[in-house]
Amino acid sequence: MISWLSPDPHLELIHVSSSSESDSLLLTVQSTLSSVSCPKCNKITSKIHSRYARIIQDLPVSGQPVELHLLSRKWFCDKADCSVRIFTERYEGISANGRRTFRAEELLRKIAFSTSCLAAEKVAHAAHIPVSHDTLLAIVRRTELNPEVSPFPRFG
Repeated sequence: MISWLSPDPHLELIHVSSSSESDSLLLTVQSTLSSVSCPKCNKITSKIHSRYARIIQDLPVSGQPVELHLLSRKWFCDKADCSVRIFTERYEGISANGRRTFRAEELLRKIAFSTSCLAAEKVAHAAHIPVSHDTLLAIVRRTELNPEVSPFPRFG
């Protein structure tokens, strides 16, 4: 048994295995919801269009990297005036098109901002979150920064 906290309260762990090639824990998870709301019009639907799998990087467990094998669904929106016909399932802790959980991304962001991306890559690997320095640089670049405004006016 492993101690793993789901990034979304509606995801259930259905299988645990390990990868011999990457020394990762492979956690197969799926949603427990039988209906969802359209992201555009918020109409509730229970009509499944199709299923697909995503691989999502998560925080390590017991010193092992974690990959979530997320069994996800696409849904039909049958509201006549909605511009969305088919949409993907949404999760609280995972972006709609992301490759890692928000919590893993936030940790990587903190590591990347604390040092150079080359050094951050080594720190992330030591923390059992395999990532390249190019990915860390991309995380830095897409981070929105809110500049702090000094209460003192500039003189000069």
